[in-house]
Amino acid sequence: MTAVKQISPWLLIVGIALIYLVFPTRVYYWDGIVFAQAIEDASRLNASLVHPNHLIYNYVGYLFYKLPRAFGADLRALTVLQVLNSLLSAGCAGILFLILRETLRSSYASVCLTLLFAFSATWWKFSTDANAYIPSVLCLLLSFYLVLPDRKPRPALLALTFFLSMAFHQLAVLMFPVFALGIYWQDDSLSRKQRVVNVTYFAIIAFVLIATAYTSLFYLATDSFSAGRLLRWTASYSPDADTKFHFWSNLQYSVRGQVRLFFGGRFNLLKGLMNPLIVVLIVCLAGAVLWVIFNLLRNLRKPVLRLEPSQRRLLLLSLLWTGVYLMFLFFFLPQNTFYRLFYLPALILLLGIAVPPRSSTFAAFVIAAALANFLFLIYPFSHVEKYPPLTFALQLNREWPGGTVVYYVLNNSDAALIRYFSPSTQWKQLKGTPEDGAWLETTAIDQISSTAEGKQWLETHVRKDSLRELSDSAYKIRFIQLATH
Repeated sequence: MTAVKQISPWLLIVGIALIYLVFPTRVYYWDGIVFAQAIEDASRLNASLVHPNHLIYNYVGYLFYKLPRAFGADLRALTVLQVLNSLLSAGCAGILFLILRETLRSSYASVCLTLLFAFSATWWKFSTDANAYIPSVLCLLLSFYLVLPDRKPRPALLALTFFLSMAFHQLAVLMFPVFALGIYWQDDSLSRKQRVVNVTYFAIIAFVLIATAYTSLFYLATDSFSAGRLLRWTASYSPDADTKFHFWSNLQYSVRGQVRLFFGGRFNLLKGLMNPLIVVLIVCLAGAVLWVIFNLLRNLRKPVLRLEPSQRRLLLLSLLWTGVYLMFLFFFLPQNTFYRLFYLPALILLLGIAVPPRSSTFAAFVIAAALANFLFLIYPFSHVEKYPPLTFALQLNREWPGGTVVYYVLNNSDAALIRYFSPSTQWKQLKGTPEDGAWLETTAIDQISSTAEGKQWLETHVRKDSLRELSDSAYKIRFIQLATH
């Protein structure tokens, strides 16, 4: 039994990692493309890799990007970041399994809940993509493992892991009260004074690490020590983020976000991808759903909570973890479901405490959820043709010769995708008259044509048959080429 307990987390980690790696997403997260471009553009570890919301992510990504190249593997940064996230995400599942097994004291329940976490819709998708959320949550899970009620307080190590989680993504800062309360509750033999000392020790070390990192990298990026600029830089976010507050709209986004955390995709995404294996999996999904419904109707009963003192503390910590993020995300960008990844582990813990899995019904539910997410989200998204902007970008890359110049005005996700998948092109921000033979991207076209003079200039300078566009209800991407005079 001891051997099984020791090896089971590794079996989970390896199995989950292999599944992630076999089906990497082709519907890329826009920040991942920007990160990959910054990493490839950097000649070394320098200020170009600094990002105020993700202090060290590009630096870590750069090191991993250079690693395979040192052995002759010419992998692009986006691919390396996807592989890295798949491995780190599997590590998250392993740590969550250890937390669940230590607190629920049931290997069966821990495996079921860990698999529900690993194959929930949004987590699975982002585990196969390039983003800073996965490494940040990994550090949060390590931190939470350190503050489990039955463990010895380790404030210095906790401060380090908490700092790392924040250095990958700022949203990790919301976990501070959870960790402070967690370390205060550890070791009942300690006096109240010693517990306060532990919390203070943790807070001071974490603050020093975070303040030092932000100040140093801000100076590296801006060559300035201005406190006001530092605060504005630290609190900056994407200019196209919609932060307006409307109660009913935010409530709808919040409810939708909880559902999309666990279930995602669309039935019609399977169009054109059907094969015998997919048919078999659909049949298995139908069987699992019927099994769950049948057993729920037959065994409806009110769950009874019988919690040990340590489990009560875990329940309160998980509630605080969930509550802090729910409250913050109700007001700040509630439409971004991926921000909710920061409290997904807490929801899994609450589910394990409230409804501890003891029967095959829960296993069937996990299987049904995993199959549904795979069939209607993960598998389709692993195909290029299911992401029109990527198909369009690859087409342009085949058409444009090396050295093609493209002018743009504003950075946006569509332009970043086209640029990344056309690596031999040169992109220049439009500041004057573009050179003959160059291409204009959507934002450059819009700026020039915003005046009557600009429209007239385009009519006389654009090659008539050069329009390349992807335009529908979801996308508006256009390129036109200037004639050579």
